[in-house]
Amino acid sequence: MTFHEALLLGIVQGLSEFLPVSSSGHLVLGQALLGIEPGDLVFEVIVHFGTLLAVLTVLGDRIRALAAGCVRRDPASWRMVLLLLVGTVPAGAVGFFFEDYLALAFQSPAAAAGCLVATGAVLWSTRYATRNREEIGVGDALIIGFAQAFAILPGISRSGLTICAGLWRGIDGREAASFSFLLSIPVILGATVLKAGGLLADPPEWNVAGPLLIGLIAAFVSGVIAIRWLFALLQGGRLDRFSYYCWAIGFTALTVFCLGR
Repeated sequence: MTFHEALLLGIVQGLSEFLPVSSSGHLVLGQALLGIEPGDLVFEVIVHFGTLLAVLTVLGDRIRALAAGCVRRDPASWRMVLLLLVGTVPAGAVGFFFEDYLALAFQSPAAAAGCLVATGAVLWSTRYATRNREEIGVGDALIIGFAQAFAILPGISRSGLTICAGLWRGIDGREAASFSFLLSIPVILGATVLKAGGLLADPPEWNVAGPLLIGLIAAFVSGVIAIRWLFALLQGGRLDRFSYYCWAIGFTALTVFCLGR
């Protein structure tokens, strides 16, 4: 992978991780179009770590307040930690038991394109959702967690499905997005730690490490921009507007990778 390719894919990752258009789907399609060998998840995890840093940056105040509340034994803070744990369990279980099958999924650009089309349908459905509350309950956290687990598939937007699940539960869009981004922290961190062991045991050469670093920085910067933009859109806009983009990319990619063979 060249530095220019890493820069491009890092920007795509940062923007699409938080905008509801599937970062993993874009990476799979981007790698296929650039002729980069798919199946190696190291770059995928590294740029995801860049987006993790973006979450910690934008939601830093809320995370610090949550940590301080836990130290003070504030019931509301500990309740939020419990909800995040509940929401994390489904994705953690799927990632642990189906790791080999997920690796195969990342090798199919056609499958990623089809999942993008499905993501568009879910986003479009939220035009009928009502948003009338801000408090998240245990049932909400569990449903959002299952949405996150399903979104491990490339082409299924993690932020899109988790925010949509919150909207369909009647949760305010900005609160659903905040919970979605907080929920991404343990999942991304866990995947990064699993890959970090291999990287430390067998450090890559500079021609490999350099693009990884470029991709991480690009994902971080574009991720910060995407989070702030999405919060602004959810203030008064509708999530279903992203469905048309997912359909356009998904159907175009299906044409290229299926009918173009």
